[in-house]
Formats: sequence, C-alpha cells, structure tokens
Amino acid sequence: MEDKGRAHLGLKTRQFAFVRRVLTGEKNRVPLPPSKGAGVVKLVDTPDLGSGASAWGFESLHPHIFEEIPRHPENLPMNVSQTSLDDLRIELAVTLAPEDYMPRVDKTLKRHQRNAQMPGFRKGKVPMQLIQRQYGQSVLAEELNQMLSEQLQAHIQENKLNVLGNPIPSENKEDAGDWNNPDTFTFHYELGLAPELNLEFGKKAKFIRHKVKVDKDAIDRQVKDLQRRHGKMTDPDKSADSDMLVGSFTQLGSDGTALEGGITSDSTISVEFVEDKKTKKSLIGLEPGSEVNVDARKVSRDEEDMVRMLGISQEQAKDLAGAFSFKVKEVKRLEPHEINQSLFDKVYGEGVVTDDKAFRERISQDLDGHFDRDAEWVFRRRFVVDLIDHMKMELPDTFLKRWIMLTNENPLTPEQVEEEYPGYAESLRWQILQQTVAEAIDLKVTADELEDEAKRMVGAQYAQYGMPMDEETLTNVAKNVLNDEKERRRIADVLVERKVVDDLKTRVVISEKQVSFDEFGKLAAEVR
Repeated sequence: MEDKGRAHLGLKTRQFAFVRRVLTGEKNRVPLPPSKGAGVVKLVDTPDLGSGASAWGFESLHPHIFEEIPRHPENLPMNVSQTSLDDLRIELAVTLAPEDYMPRVDKTLKRHQRNAQMPGFRKGKVPMQLIQRQYGQSVLAEELNQMLSEQLQAHIQENKLNVLGNPIPSENKEDAGDWNNPDTFTFHYELGLAPELNLEFGKKAKFIRHKVKVDKDAIDRQVKDLQRRHGKMTDPDKSADSDMLVGSFTQLGSDGTALEGGITSDSTISVEFVEDKKTKKSLIGLEPGSEVNVDARKVSRDEEDMVRMLGISQEQAKDLAGAFSFKVKEVKRLEPHEINQSLFDKVYGEGVVTDDKAFRERISQDLDGHFDRDAEWVFRRRFVVDLIDHMKMELPDTFLKRWIMLTNENPLTPEQVEEEYPGYAESLRWQILQQTVAEAIDLKVTADELEDEAKRMVGAQYAQYGMPMDEETLTNVAKNVLNDEKERRRIADVLVERKVVDDLKTRVVISEKQVSFDEFGKLAAEVR
C-alpha cells in the first residue's frame, strides 16, 4: 500500500517476520521458521511464484508463499529452556555439552586433516595436534553456531511460536563457556512474539465510508468540464482571466535589465491558476508583443511546476529569487463548447442523448459511479489505518528496536530508530493482520486471478494513452508481465491485500455518509 503510514523511511533490514534460510539463502544467521500454519497465503497453479521471494521484510508488506520446513534431525538433543519476559517476549537458554558438539567437531577436524597440506608432511598425514591448533577454535565456533541454529529452529517449531524478527543475544544474561578449555556452553537469546489477534470485532467496530453527493453543483461542474474538454482554442487580441499566455522568460538583474548568463525559457503562463491578485491583474489585457515583469514563483503552482516552466534544476529552484521579464508571443483562449446536440453526441455518441435534461441525468449517473469508485478507493486506505488503530495491537517494541539496531544493513543511532519506528511498527501491524486473516480464510491466489488482474492493469494503463487493445494482444502482454517475477509478486500482493480488506469489511459495521466535493477532496488528500 502506498498510503498513510505505509512507507518504511530509511530503515532497511535483511529479513523480517517468519523468515527462514531456505527462502533467503543466508548462511551465517539463526533462521526463524514460521510456526505451523503460518505463511498461509497460497498461490495456486502458479509455477515457482514464491521461491526466492523476499518474505515479510521492509521491502514487502504482504505475506507470501512458504514451503514446508524440514523437521530438525531426529537425534538432535533438545537442550533449550524458555522463560517469559512479558506477554510478547521470551528468553531462550540453549545449553550444549561436549557430548553434543564434540562428535561434529571431531568429524570436521578429520575432514580438514584429510585435505591439509603443510611443509614436512604429506597430504592427509598432518598430525591431528597441528590440525587442532590451526582449526580447532574456528571449527568449534562453526559447529556451535550450526547447532544453535538447529536448536532454536527446532524449539520454535516444536512449540509453534509465532516469532517476529530473529533471535538476538539476551541483554541481561551472560553466556557461559570457555573457548580455550571447551566444556559446557550456555547461550541466551531473546525473541519477540507476534500478538494473537481476535477477528471478531463486534458492533463496536464502526467505520464511515464517505461519498460525494451528486447534487446540482456537482452536475454543473461536470457540464462545464465537458464543455471545456470539447471546446476549441482561439487567439484573442487581448488576454482575459482564463487565458494562457505563450511567451519567453528572461531573468532580470538587480538593475532591471537582462541578467548576463541568467535563465531564459520559452514557456507558458496559465492566468486562470495565478492566485496572487496583483500578479493576475498584471497579466490581463496583454497583447502579443507585450512585456511584463513577474515573480516566477507567483505564476507557477509550486516549485515543481516552476522547475518545468523555467527548465531549471531542483537545486537552482531552491534559491531562485528576483524578477523575470515575460514577453508575450501568443494569447490562447479555450472557448467552451455550446450545450447542444453536437456536445451530446461528442460525449455519449450520436443520438444517445437528445436534450439537456437527459444530458444532465446521464451525467448524474456517471458521476454517481465515479464518486462510488473514489469513495471505495479512499475508504479502503483509511479503513486499514483506522481498523489497526481500533484494534490497539501491542508489539514487542523493546525487542524490535534492539533487533533493528543489531541487524540493520547500515548502522543506526538510537535516535534514528526512535524517529522511524512508529511508521515501521504500523506497517508490521498491517502485516500481522493480513497474516491472521489469510490464515483464517485459507486465502488463495490462482493463476487465472493473476492473469485477469494483469490484463486489467495493462488495459487501464494503455487506455490512458488512448491505445485500446484487442483481447488477444491484451492476453499476450499480460502474460509477458507475469513472466517478470517482481511484477508477478507485485500483482499477487495487490490481490492478497484486496481479498484481506474485502474480508475485514464483512467483520465490521460500515455506514455511508454523503459529503461535499471539497470535503471529500480533503479526505482523499490525507491518504494519497
């Protein structure tokens, strides 16, 4: 979702919840599997849709496909004790005795011995004492790390723990063991747990769906828009308050003359959109050949618009000050189309609408459908944020902040984590909610659904440029899009999110409220 609170700012971790090594390919970190039943989103009849996918990370907000994780080895000793730190944090103490790890260490050292080459010894004949001296501690560390990974993974699977992040060293417990004289080792890890969610929200979960009321003002606005859209461009002698001026900008120096090496640009000024009253007045009544001094910021909508208007960089725009001379070359005026049969035919086709009353009724119907789509678009984005606020979902914040500090790809200060954590936590809450819903409804995404959604997206994109496609071409383009794993995953995520929100809507009370066009515009701006 590209909506309120969904951006991940600068934080970027290697992996997120319910990750495991078989997905990520990581070899030097303790992998955390999903508990039994986690990763329930199924992409059906879709070859290799999830293999290698970045699951539940900062780069992905949605649950993905997971394969079954192999069970831990049958002979693996279970030397793990669990202590609760609070409702969402646990501490695991893993104890490894010499009889647990020495068989593995000896086996690895013997493998090194078979391949070792040292001066004075034939290959494979180096004394074990020398092998032990050179490789002993590194082999011990490697085997202990592997066993720790297996122990933690096995414990999480055995106890069906829904974990967040990866295990991190305990902050308050010292590990025990002597690397120079190896005997029994004990390691302490802290884990964060995902909260258990209740999807039975009840009648108290009430939400409002805002929709623009189709009234006389809305219809009048649409009529004027259609008149302009089908109007014609004319060249009046003098400019009026709705005209466009075509001309050239020349930057002026402090003495009011053209600045040497200054900015020049052939561009336009839309008088209609100039908000400064004094500036707007100076642009009315101008003829081709007229010159007027203007402030570039006052004849553009914002800094980005000014950058395009003057053909300058964002860096130049930041410190731009002073006046510009604008020389008018042409005055352009859009003459609105008259409300007559010609306009009716251009908008709806020949003979479909034959009088003003029918024209306005058809516009009313179109606006109602358009406003309903807009209402749904805005509602779905507000709904997710508002529902998560309503749920008051707790997270193991202390653990997560430490985990981010320890595992982020780039070093972070505590201040950076505190500043960016609220947005991160909100995204995580949405992920957990999606995962819970997906499991509850056994959510699936089929190959046919993927293709249909790809066709819809491609068709809409080409339609924007006036390039409709026949069914065969549309199908072929959609299939090419789905051949790209990143695009296939993106489309799958859209479908997953849509199905999750559709289900959540059935679990709450939703009422509709009609609002004015301006009120709706403010609501829409909040979620863009």
